[in-house]
Amino acid sequence: MRRGSACLLTTTLLLIGCLSSADDESAARSSPKEPPFIKVEGPPTYHVLEGYDPKWRAYILEGVEMARAYWGSYGPTHVWIGGRENTRPIDEASKEAFVTEYCRWRTAGTERTLEECRPYVTERFIDVIESDQPEAYLSWVDEKPQAEAELVFLNVHQWYHDEDRIPDPVLRGIHEYTHVFQMGFGTMPTWMMEGGAVFAESWLVHLQGRRPLAFNLSRIMQRARSIRDTGLTIADMEDIDTASEDVAKYHMQLAYDSGAWAVAYLIHRSPDRSVSRYRDVFHPMVTELGWEQALSRYLDIEDKQAFYAAFERFMDLPRAEQVKILDELKP
Repeated sequence: MRRGSACLLTTTLLLIGCLSSADDESAARSSPKEPPFIKVEGPPTYHVLEGYDPKWRAYILEGVEMARAYWGSYGPTHVWIGGRENTRPIDEASKEAFVTEYCRWRTAGTERTLEECRPYVTERFIDVIESDQPEAYLSWVDEKPQAEAELVFLNVHQWYHDEDRIPDPVLRGIHEYTHVFQMGFGTMPTWMMEGGAVFAESWLVHLQGRRPLAFNLSRIMQRARSIRDTGLTIADMEDIDTASEDVAKYHMQLAYDSGAWAVAYLIHRSPDRSVSRYRDVFHPMVTELGWEQALSRYLDIEDKQAFYAAFERFMDLPRAEQVKILDELKP
């Protein structure tokens, strides 16, 4: 679903949802602009709706900390977690405390009032929780002198399945915090933002020896290949906000599935095939040059069209050859 900027508090909603959620959005644009987030000391600040099982915070924190340990600390970042299980009503005192905590933080240092904030927060958080629908997204607050990141996780228990080797809320934490890191360097196309976050989910748990790198990436390659006959490519998914309806309906397959493989392919095409070099060298180049020139210089190619053409040839290879590149990536 499409979520716009809040007319009342002008919070910029950037990236809604993560892994396997068909209703998420990215507002990452291809034109360079000042990165909103900065390198910071210390972890994010967590805010949890009282009464929501603490294990969901623990899973999210695990994922966020895995990502922060790898990407570094960016922000400032606040993490808002809430939900209700078994359609159990939210205690009114807990609801009031959560709304008040958010509004005090959100209006501090601005001309906004708590009275303005309350209906906005009720709609954005409480109403969603009471709808029993899950959401996970990054947004940013740009009214403060330094923009601050919000990671929002609502009803994440809906995404939990006992049989999953890695609990889904852990992956959500990895995914959304990866976006905080990305936004510390400047804007990138939707396929690179979402694809990079999906790739991170697989890469970080692979580094810990908890799951093979190909476990999820092989599955999403199948989804990416399922729309090949549409003629659409990642080149059509540079900006979800300006994409036509015919393109936007394949947001998942183009931004997340094809995008994750495009990032893996980008790293594989680089001279040393190193993921850490992609982190440490490519992203600062985005800040310096903008993503298009950074891509060209990093891979020593003419332009983004050369990358798109090469990636399309890769996507036409047999599955076994595609998956093989994952074994050739280096830390």
